[in-house]
Amino acid sequence: METHEAFAGGPLKLNMPVYISEAGDNLRNQAIAHLLKAYGRMYFDPVESTDIYTKQCAINVNAKELAVMAATLANGGTNPITKKKVVSPETSAFTMSIMATAGLYDDSGQWLYAVGLPGKSGVGGGIIAVCPGKFGIAVISPPLNDVGNSVKAQKTIYDIVKELKVNPYFVEPK
Repeated sequence: METHEAFAGGPLKLNMPVYISEAGDNLRNQAIAHLLKAYGRMYFDPVESTDIYTKQCAINVNAKELAVMAATLANGGTNPITKKKVVSPETSAFTMSIMATAGLYDDSGQWLYAVGLPGKSGVGGGIIAVCPGKFGIAVISPPLNDVGNSVKAQKTIYDIVKELKVNPYFVEPK
């Protein structure tokens, strides 16, 4: 929780009803954790690790806090408001590469093509996008589509990125 609070720049709380709901329905995550353990790629107890992950997914944040978290990644792991180093630039870069390839679940490839920025969606309807070295964006707008991403948040971020012309894959000929 301390790391998430450092990313957000202030105190956060666990949403117990969301945690309980998610914990009762995370069998796939538990199975993946056990499979990783069986192949020597999970270095901690799979049940405890899955539980911690589930709690992380149930932290209450508002759009501003989420945007500051995204901006912290964009700023190489240092919170741009508090100036506190939360993670190293290497950890920030690694995190953004995972976000780019898997942050929007089964729509990650379509997201990367359309937006061109690392993104991450959450069960509460929030999505962040990170423009490395420049800024972070956050939009919260449930409901979710069939793969678990907010339709309105995706559209909003797409429109902002298009307007600012920061999709590195969309190049207008000169």
